[in-house]
Amino acid sequence: MRTQIKKTVIILLAVLFANCSKNDSPSVNESITLFEVTEEWHCDLGETCEDLYQFEFTEGTRISISVEAVTGKSVVSLDLSAEFGQYGGPNLLNAGKITYHGCTGQNENVSLTNILISETGTYNLAIARDWGLSAGVDGAYKLTVISDTEFTEGETPLDDMVATNYERECI
Repeated sequence: MRTQIKKTVIILLAVLFANCSKNDSPSVNESITLFEVTEEWHCDLGETCEDLYQFEFTEGTRISISVEAVTGKSVVSLDLSAEFGQYGGPNLLNAGKITYHGCTGQNENVSLTNILISETGTYNLAIARDWGLSAGVDGAYKLTVISDTEFTEGETPLDDMVATNYERECI
């Protein structure tokens, strides 16, 4: 009887280990052409806050960015800039200015298409909630980024950061 129990345990362990593979380890970010996420802002009173995403794009790539299902009487502003060791470089969405791209009212969607990536590198995309134009402190949105070539999602996004030197402009 003991021998049969030992055999059963050994077979069970062998089956369990056989089902484990090297692919079960945490995965490295793979190349994608579509990124989607639904997120929320929780800003402090009087503060414009933002969620920040990183992507690795290659030169010549064309992307589209949409922010939909905006809630909480939120007004959205966007900043897409190459990483220069800090956030807030020249905004590709505002002709290289330092200002955020903002052309909408409360709970309005944003859709920008055919954005040309001129250099291979890491890009930061900030989705800001404008304190002066929004009502309350909370809101939500769905972000979609689509590319004509593969790209890689960067590090874990940063949530509800204070948008320093925030200025919004519609170009």
